[in-house]
Amino acid sequence: MIFPVFNLGPRDAVLLIAISVMLVLTVVFHWSAWELLFAAVAVIVAFVAGGMKPNKKNVLAFLKNSSDSGKMR
Repeated sequence: MIFPVFNLGPRDAVLLIAISVMLVLTVVFHWSAWELLFAAVAVIVAFVAGGMKPNKKNVLAFLKNSSDSGKMR
């Protein structure tokens, strides 16, 4: 853990750094609150999606079913 007081890990620290960079960009380039909000939501969605793992059972079942569809039963 990087910050044991806050119980944050390295992924959380990267998220905090990304959001702080957006906050600095908001101040420097005079973004509106909506632009900051949209950018923060995009970063959080990407952060959550990056942590998702594919369900290999469904992927393999789909491949098996698609290859079986051409066979006669």
